[in-house]
Amino acid sequence: MREDPTIRHVKGPFSVDDESKWKAFLQQQPHGSFFQSPDYLSLFENCRNYQPVVLFAENAKGEMVGLLVATIIRDHIYGLPFQHMLVQGGPVILKSIQRKAPVLRALLKALKRHIPVRNVFLEIRNLQHWGDDAVAFQESGFTWHDHLNDILPIHSRNQVFSAIKPAKQRQIRRGIENGALIRPVANAAEVEAFYHLLHELYKKKVRKPLAPLKFFQNFYQKIQMEKKGVILVVFYKEKVIGGMVCPFSSQHTVHEWYICSMQSRLKHLYPGVLATWAGIDFATQNRFKAFDFMGIGTPQKPYGVRNFKTQFGGEVVNFGRWQLINSKFWYQLGLWGYSVLKRFSRR
Repeated sequence: MREDPTIRHVKGPFSVDDESKWKAFLQQQPHGSFFQSPDYLSLFENCRNYQPVVLFAENAKGEMVGLLVATIIRDHIYGLPFQHMLVQGGPVILKSIQRKAPVLRALLKALKRHIPVRNVFLEIRNLQHWGDDAVAFQESGFTWHDHLNDILPIHSRNQVFSAIKPAKQRQIRRGIENGALIRPVANAAEVEAFYHLLHELYKKKVRKPLAPLKFFQNFYQKIQMEKKGVILVVFYKEKVIGGMVCPFSSQHTVHEWYICSMQSRLKHLYPGVLATWAGIDFATQNRFKAFDFMGIGTPQKPYGVRNFKTQFGGEVVNFGRWQLINSKFWYQLGLWGYSVLKRFSRR
């Protein structure tokens, strides 16, 4: 293989050949994930303010040796435009290549050429350790930031449940005994009910951008219907009181992507605990190898979400994030804006 692969910008609508090649490549890589797949990009169909960038790294024979999928996200803070790029899951490099840095460099160089003029920052959220190959990110101008995750290996249902802290075990049992029911959404109305609950959480507490309802409708229609993911919800008296969006990476990992619950009401049902257990239990019953909590904050700062999630077991890892700031002024303004919104949400 040449050390300087050719980078091809693949634009949608994707050809049958390109999509087939893309999917086959991902399935053969141990770090291939849902977030670098065509299925992931199908979620953004008819969603304004989202634009994908897909890069194939190919050798002289036209064979794929690397892949990178980024999304340009256009948002607003206090009415001002705030645009950034996100690479969820990081690049994917052919597993047989021992020195992955040359392919990484080529992909990152091409990615930087596709950064829009008004982009504030670019963030790569890793799902793996890059080891010595991380030098490619540094040489491309990216800055490393610690960011923890919790990966729960899935064994038998009894083993997984036994590893949960006793207090959380009791809450799971009591919530179900008190009448809560967990199952996948069954229709568009239930998707909308889940979204309403999630939207309230983001509006009042999280204070960060949330994808539109169409995104979650696409997930139900294009992902859940194809058994490539599931939206699990907690019901009580036919009302949605919690839930979780779980895409699958092949048959090896269930990801906790979006989660919400009625935290201040129905405390005797423990909807937040049941929403988390819903994803874990689904992974055990469907023989997945791991459950991915999708981020538990930075090690330097206390984080209540981290304290909550780690009570369900798993291994804490630091895959970190790589960041490239294109406009320091707008980036700092964005941090300040979100900080102010957070402060107001606590009142």
